[in-house]
Amino acid sequence: MKKIWITLLIFSFLQSLSAQERLRERFLMQKKEFVIKRIELNAEQQKKFPAFYEEYIFKLADVQKQIRQLKIEAAMLSLSDAEINADIDKMLKLKQQELDLQKEYITKFRAILTPKQMIAMFRAEREFLRVALRALKDD
Repeated sequence: MKKIWITLLIFSFLQSLSAQERLRERFLMQKKEFVIKRIELNAEQQKKFPAFYEEYIFKLADVQKQIRQLKIEAAMLSLSDAEINADIDKMLKLKQQELDLQKEYITKFRAILTPKQMIAMFRAEREFLRVALRALKDD
Protein backbone atom coordinates (compact mmCIF):
# COMPACT_ATOMS: atom_id res chain seq x y z
CA MET A 1 0.00 0.00 0.00
CA LYS A 2 2.84 2.35 0.88
CA LYS A 3 4.51 1.71 -2.51
CA ILE A 4 1.28 2.53 -4.34
CA TRP A 5 0.92 5.78 -2.40
CA ILE A 6 4.53 6.80 -3.15
CA THR A 7 4.07 5.91 -6.82
CA LEU A 8 0.93 8.04 -6.98
CA LEU A 9 2.73 10.97 -5.34
CA ILE A 10 5.62 10.75 -7.78
CA PHE A 11 3.22 10.48 -10.74
CA SER A 12 1.26 13.50 -9.47
CA PHE A 13 4.47 15.51 -9.03
CA LEU A 14 5.65 14.67 -12.55
CA GLN A 15 2.28 15.68 -14.01
CA SER A 16 2.49 18.97 -12.15
CA LEU A 17 5.95 19.66 -13.59
CA SER A 18 4.70 18.81 -17.07
CA ALA A 19 1.73 21.17 -16.67
CA GLN A 20 4.03 23.95 -15.47
CA GLU A 21 6.30 23.46 -18.49
CA ARG A 22 3.33 23.61 -20.88
CA LEU A 23 2.10 26.79 -19.17
CA ARG A 24 5.58 28.33 -19.47
CA GLU A 25 5.78 27.43 -23.17
CA ARG A 26 2.32 28.86 -23.82
CA PHE A 27 3.26 32.08 -22.02
CA LEU A 28 6.45 32.46 -24.07
CA MET A 29 4.65 31.76 -27.35
CA GLN A 30 2.02 34.39 -26.47
CA LYS A 31 4.85 36.80 -25.73
CA LYS A 32 6.40 36.06 -29.12
CA GLU A 33 3.10 36.66 -30.93
CA PHE A 34 2.47 39.87 -28.97
CA VAL A 35 5.91 41.28 -29.76
CA ILE A 36 5.80 40.32 -33.45
CA LYS A 37 2.45 42.09 -33.88
CA ARG A 38 3.87 45.27 -32.34
CA ILE A 39 6.99 45.68 -34.49
CA GLU A 40 5.45 45.67 -37.96
CA LEU A 41 7.73 43.32 -39.86
CA ASN A 42 8.05 43.40 -43.63
CA ALA A 43 7.87 40.14 -45.62
CA GLU A 44 11.61 39.46 -45.46
CA GLN A 45 11.76 40.14 -41.71
CA GLN A 46 8.75 37.86 -41.13
CA LYS A 47 10.79 34.97 -42.54
CA LYS A 48 13.78 35.46 -40.22
CA PHE A 49 12.79 37.22 -37.02
CA PRO A 50 10.19 34.88 -35.42
CA ALA A 51 12.55 31.89 -35.24
CA PHE A 52 15.42 33.96 -33.79
CA TYR A 53 13.12 35.64 -31.31
CA GLU A 54 11.55 32.37 -30.15
CA GLU A 55 15.00 30.85 -29.65
CA TYR A 56 16.08 33.95 -27.74
CA ILE A 57 13.13 34.13 -25.34
CA PHE A 58 13.33 30.41 -24.50
CA LYS A 59 17.08 30.55 -23.82
CA LEU A 60 16.70 33.74 -21.79
CA ALA A 61 13.83 32.25 -19.78
CA ASP A 62 15.96 29.20 -18.95
CA VAL A 63 18.81 31.34 -17.61
CA GLN A 64 16.41 33.54 -15.65
CA LYS A 65 14.77 30.45 -14.14
CA GLN A 66 18.18 29.24 -12.94
CA ILE A 67 18.86 32.66 -11.39
CA ARG A 68 15.52 32.64 -9.54
CA GLN A 69 16.22 29.15 -8.19
CA LEU A 70 19.57 30.31 -6.81
CA LYS A 71 17.98 33.31 -5.11
CA ILE A 72 15.55 30.98 -3.37
CA GLU A 73 18.41 28.78 -2.16
CA ALA A 74 20.46 31.74 -0.97
CA ALA A 75 17.51 33.00 1.04
CA MET A 76 17.50 29.85 3.12
CA LEU A 77 19.09 30.54 6.49
CA SER A 78 20.18 26.93 6.90
CA LEU A 79 22.93 27.28 4.29
CA SER A 80 26.51 27.75 5.40
CA ASP A 81 28.48 30.84 4.42
CA ALA A 82 30.47 28.76 1.94
CA GLU A 83 27.27 27.48 0.29
CA ILE A 84 25.85 30.98 0.09
CA ASN A 85 29.09 32.28 -1.43
CA ALA A 86 29.04 29.44 -3.96
CA ASP A 87 25.47 30.37 -4.90
CA ILE A 88 26.48 34.02 -5.25
CA ASP A 89 29.28 32.99 -7.62
CA LYS A 90 26.84 30.84 -9.61
CA MET A 91 24.40 33.72 -9.78
CA LEU A 92 27.10 36.07 -11.11
CA LYS A 93 28.03 33.52 -13.78
CA LEU A 94 24.38 33.15 -14.75
CA LYS A 95 23.92 36.94 -14.88
CA GLN A 96 26.96 37.12 -17.19
CA GLN A 97 25.47 34.31 -19.28
CA GLU A 98 22.21 36.30 -19.47
CA LEU A 99 24.07 39.41 -20.62
CA ASP A 100 26.11 37.44 -23.18
CA LEU A 101 22.91 35.92 -24.54
CA GLN A 102 21.32 39.35 -24.86
CA LYS A 103 24.40 40.71 -26.66
CA GLU A 104 24.46 37.74 -29.04
CA TYR A 105 20.81 38.09 -29.99
CA ILE A 106 20.84 41.88 -30.24
CA THR A 107 23.57 41.42 -32.85
CA LYS A 108 21.32 38.95 -34.68
CA PHE A 109 18.32 41.26 -34.38
CA ARG A 110 20.34 44.20 -35.76
CA ALA A 111 20.91 42.19 -38.93
CA ILE A 112 17.13 41.79 -39.35
CA LEU A 113 15.42 44.76 -37.69
CA THR A 114 15.78 48.51 -37.96
CA PRO A 115 16.81 50.37 -34.80
CA LYS A 116 13.24 51.69 -34.42
CA GLN A 117 11.88 48.16 -34.65
CA MET A 118 14.31 47.05 -31.94
CA ILE A 119 13.05 49.83 -29.67
CA ALA A 120 9.49 48.72 -30.47
CA MET A 121 10.49 45.14 -29.59
CA PHE A 122 11.82 46.20 -26.18
CA ARG A 123 8.70 48.27 -25.52
CA ALA A 124 6.44 45.41 -26.58
CA GLU A 125 8.24 43.05 -24.19
CA ARG A 126 7.63 45.42 -21.29
CA GLU A 127 4.05 46.00 -22.36
CA PHE A 128 3.42 42.25 -22.58
CA LEU A 129 4.69 41.81 -19.04
CA ARG A 130 2.38 44.57 -17.79
CA VAL A 131 -0.60 43.04 -19.61
CA ALA A 132 0.21 39.56 -18.27
CA LEU A 133 0.62 40.82 -14.70
CA ARG A 134 -2.61 42.80 -14.93
CA ALA A 135 -4.42 39.66 -16.17
CA LEU A 136 -3.06 37.68 -13.21
CA LYS A 137 -4.10 40.41 -10.80
CA ASP A 138 -7.64 40.48 -12.22
CA ASP A 139 -8.11 36.72 -11.78
